Amino acid sequence: MKPISRREFVALTTAVPFAVPAILQSRAAPTAQEVVDRIKQRLGIEWKADGVDTFKAGDPMTPVKGIATSAMATLDVLKQAVKAGANFVITCEPTFYSRSDAAAPGGGRRGGPAAPDAVFTAKNEFIKGNQLVVWRFSDHWRQRTPDPLSIGLADTLGWGKLRAADDRRRIAIPATALEALVSDLKKKLNSRGGIRVIGDPRLRVATIGLLPGTTPVQSALSLFPLVDGIIAGEVREWETVELARDKVTAGERKSLILLGRVVSENPGMNECAKWLKDIAPEVRTTWIPVADPYWRPA
Repeated sequence: MKPISRREFVALTTAVPFAVPAILQSRAAPTAQEVVDRIKQRLGIEWKADGVDTFKAGDPMTPVKGIATSAMATLDVLKQAVKAGANFVITCEPTFYSRSDAAAPGGGRRGGPAAPDAVFTAKNEFIKGNQLVVWRFSDHWRQRTPDPLSIGLADTLGWGKLRAADDRRRIAIPATALEALVSDLKKKLNSRGGIRVIGDPRLRVATIGLLPGTTPVQSALSLFPLVDGIIAGEVREWETVELARDKVTAGERKSLILLGRVVSENPGMNECAKWLKDIAPEVRTTWIPVADPYWRPA
């Protein structure tokens, strides 16, 4: 296959903005910074300025025409945001492939500057060319109580009324074979190949713990005694995965379902979009889910 040039890559990602309805245009548009200030005031928790929740691209003083929330500001999501008339993208995960979210590749093997990367460059040019503003909203959104990521995931799976009153991460469902449960998850979450499972496919699962996003082994240790299975986003394989495997080997009737970090966070950013409708009523807020990036070999 012929390699695609940066110029061709940018041309393929160019989209025509969608017209914002006149009823919304008639109201004074807040800037991206003003929307963030409102979020900080309404969040209900202390804001920590030294975290990852900062502007990643664009001018914070840009008037907001529309807001798009997403688990990750992938290039595809940015394209969809432009088509939806949204110029302010709020993302749960990094935009530029690392926690630092630097808009250019990091240092080389010997500490010097890394070589320019065509995808970094094209993504930056797409953001600038469409006058987008990208802001990360991760650590503080996850700290809200009850956990919006778990609430969103449970609601998407049709389990909103099945949550335990004392812990919204725990769900009681009609007993279902693990294999059938995973098949249902795949359909409802539009997963392609990212789901992985530990446990007997015939295991009857009636109590479930939700751990969307990324979680340490301590979270699984606290939940496993209370549930038949855990549905998680992303975990370290040498921690939670091996804990689950050894539990099964030891004869415990337990299971672990891994959805993938971004797929597990999608519903939580839908919750964010709903919440933002009262924060910035002057503009339309749109939720853009991120597709499962994996495929499974035959």
